[in-house]
Amino acid sequence: MIRATFVLEQHIGHRTFAQNLHRFIAPRTDLQTNWVDVTYEQPGTLWNVLPLPEKVRGPLNGRTQIRTGLQQHPADVAIFNTQVPAALAGQMANQQPSFLCTDITPRQYDEMAEHYHHAADADGWLSQYKHCLNQRLFQSATRLLPWSSWVADSLVADYGADPAKITVLPPGVDLNVWQSKPRTNHDGPLHILFVGGDFYRKGGETLLEAFNSLPTGTAVLHLVTRSKIPHTKNVFVYGNMQPNMPELQTLYAEADVFVLPTRAEAFGIAAVEAAASGLPVIATRVGGLVDIVRDGETGFLLPPNDTIGLRDKLCLLAQAPARRRQMGQAARQHAETHFNARRNAEKLVEMIVETAVGAKK
Repeated sequence: MIRATFVLEQHIGHRTFAQNLHRFIAPRTDLQTNWVDVTYEQPGTLWNVLPLPEKVRGPLNGRTQIRTGLQQHPADVAIFNTQVPAALAGQMANQQPSFLCTDITPRQYDEMAEHYHHAADADGWLSQYKHCLNQRLFQSATRLLPWSSWVADSLVADYGADPAKITVLPPGVDLNVWQSKPRTNHDGPLHILFVGGDFYRKGGETLLEAFNSLPTGTAVLHLVTRSKIPHTKNVFVYGNMQPNMPELQTLYAEADVFVLPTRAEAFGIAAVEAAASGLPVIATRVGGLVDIVRDGETGFLLPPNDTIGLRDKLCLLAQAPARRRQMGQAARQHAETHFNARRNAEKLVEMIVETAVGAKK
């Protein structure tokens, strides 16, 4: 029996990925699976008694969770859902073949630092030291499973990773949950949907400006976000939605187009949910979104902050319901091919088995 230990960060986005992996892989009888949840919180440890800043306490708690989990669950293959727990595992990450999944590399994250309220290290010895550690981490992994071609390119160009180790494997969504509902032509306003916790990083202001510049009566706007939004006519705000909840699925099912004009984005799982729901997607040419949206076929890709371009695309789709429907069908097909969470989990299992068997020869 092949033993696989999954070391999984539980941050938003990665939590859904972790849940899907557990859902589709844990019931299998051809693997002995163990699951190490990395929350960076562990009451009762010394780190929670000492007066340490959270940016120190969290990694120390995570390090304890990860190393304890790997000690308790010896594995033929260890799978890390980001590079951070692999780094905190230290040499234990390479005591067995290891897979490293990631939606963004540290260098890419630093390039987006302004939008994520992240303080990138200044050029100097500390920055170089961290880069060398990450370079060693990526080069020593048995397999690298980036979520997008954008990340795959960075692994090679910025960290010298072996392309032969790299397989782009996005997390995907459960296509039985996120389904395409029949949409018919209607004479009413265009229903626009936006889903993004951080309204401002994800380009919400650009969307509001474009929406307000549309001819009166052209559209209504539905915003799912944690951010506080000023009251505007024909704008409906939903601040209490949780991932995968039925009410959120209903919003996707009732929308005509999904818009994510983000300024910075590692991947964009909400855009995948929209594609799986049969919606054309208007997004920015940022991060992993370039794999999710096929420009002119399943939606449109624009530069960030392009209010005029976004307004024009919304006008186009408002006036062309048949094209909206055609693009939505193409988006669903694209999701079925590339973003099927069950199928992608099966691909991961195939790689685990292949690697474990190869290591035992």
